[in-house]
Amino acid sequence: MRRVLVLIALLGVVPTTGVWAQDRYPVRPLRLVLSVPPGGAADYIGRIVGAKLSEFVGQNVVIESRQGAGGIVASMYVTNATPDGHTLFLSSSTTHGVAPVLYKKLPYDAIKGFTHISLILVMPAMMAVHVDVPAKTVKEFIALAKAKPGAYRFPSSGNGSVPQLFGEQFKIVTGTQLVHVPYKGSGPAVVGLASGEAHVMWDGLPSLIGQIKGGRLRPLAAMHDKRFPVFPDVPTAAEAGLPGMEGGIWYGLSGPPGIAQPIVERLNKEIAHIVAQPDVQERFATVGGISAPSSPKDYVAFILKENNKWGEVVRISGASPD
Repeated sequence: MRRVLVLIALLGVVPTTGVWAQDRYPVRPLRLVLSVPPGGAADYIGRIVGAKLSEFVGQNVVIESRQGAGGIVASMYVTNATPDGHTLFLSSSTTHGVAPVLYKKLPYDAIKGFTHISLILVMPAMMAVHVDVPAKTVKEFIALAKAKPGAYRFPSSGNGSVPQLFGEQFKIVTGTQLVHVPYKGSGPAVVGLASGEAHVMWDGLPSLIGQIKGGRLRPLAAMHDKRFPVFPDVPTAAEAGLPGMEGGIWYGLSGPPGIAQPIVERLNKEIAHIVAQPDVQERFATVGGISAPSSPKDYVAFILKENNKWGEVVRISGASPD
């Protein structure tokens, strides 16, 4: 062993894989890759998690945005990265819940092409209408939509986005005919809804809360099995007559395929530790987020369940990406 160590010292070689690297992990700053530009919900969640992870593992965590093609650009970058645990990915409902069933062929396998470490957070959607829509409940809106087929429009952040699929699912479940209006992002879509260009929308609470509190939108249902603490009078999906439509936006931690098990276990424990912190839970709650740490196996099962749900919606509706 002494000879091996001397030879390594002479050659200037530092092992980067195997037991030594796992014991010393992490040996340099981590990179947390996001699939969206700065400023949105993913950036907000990523920076909270990144800051805490840096604190707990003793290395800087650099947030890196690689947006484009519905998350495919970022996903490709991560799946091809060195599997040493220093490149991580904020996987999401967009990159792993919807993309695998929306695109006919992805240049990677959404399960085998990654090491899935833990679910982090679930952000249930809110159903909201423009304040001028004469409906105070979901049942009243369904009645309006059925009375005037094709008269009501729902915006989304783009073709194939989670907000669109929520609208398509609503149409399937209720037998209504709504017109989809795609925008380039949730921000413009919510502005279109608030201005009256559209009538109803399903999206994460961070996108809608400002316009709801400003009085331009009316919340009709929390798409979850519990009510939002910030809107305690708004019924859940089941209470509003939409059982089975619970869901929303979610984020997890993944990495390239082949990360060593000890590193996966370390990161999994750190995520559980992070989301248990009172300040993190408080910041998550301000955007309607619910901490949901999981085992790697359970995270994979969760992704597959989401694929099945949205795959059926895509099949029936014919939804397709831009």
